[in-house]
Amino acid sequence: MFQGRVRYVPTVNDAMVRGAVYPRRSLVLVAGVPGAGKSTLLRRLFGLRGDEERTVLTADGVRVIDSLQSRYQLRPLLGRVPYPLWRWVVHVLHLVQVAAALRGGPVVVHECGTRRPVRLLLALLCRLRRYEMHVLMIDATPQEARSGQNARGRRVTERSHRMHSRRWRRLRAATRNGPTAFAPGARSLLALDRRRARELAWIRFGPSASTVPLAGVRELRVSGGGGEAVIHI
Repeated sequence: MFQGRVRYVPTVNDAMVRGAVYPRRSLVLVAGVPGAGKSTLLRRLFGLRGDEERTVLTADGVRVIDSLQSRYQLRPLLGRVPYPLWRWVVHVLHLVQVAAALRGGPVVVHECGTRRPVRLLLALLCRLRRYEMHVLMIDATPQEARSGQNARGRRVTERSHRMHSRRWRRLRAATRNGPTAFAPGARSLLALDRRRARELAWIRFGPSASTVPLAGVRELRVSGGGGEAVIHI
């Protein structure tokens, strides 16, 4: 069992990441370009249907927020207006939902991560509410992201796709220096390619993120002010 203390877990290519355990007072940001597989991951790990109009509260007390929830909530009011004209309202409501969810229990958020002002705002919210931010990046190539968009039936424009992909490349390069390059104060960063993200079996939360070691399972323990994030490999 490996128990080295680290603050950054690089892209995993040689082993399956079985799961991750974070302190209870954590915001886990699931980041990736459109089509990377963020919504798919949330549906699989937290039982979302994909058509919810509000923040989902799981049986374990985890609040799960997908940006689609805000879009579906606003659609009855603005659905007749072309979506590009009210996309910004969705983004604002999404951030409001995140702020409202930070009430002590764990929060998991769908957010592309390519907009620096949004990353800074989320970091500020975590600081004000005394939350730890932990980042899970789904690292998809532009081609994989396009394939994911086609599969879900929602394509972003070619211009938007290029913009997200360009910003993502810069962000991934920067985060090789640690999670604070993603957002100030971020405690840990786990980057997985799309295949490894599909193999991720669970995300759990505990008072100190401490677990009983499992035979044959390696652990990466990430120190945090309120405990440790434990990545099982």
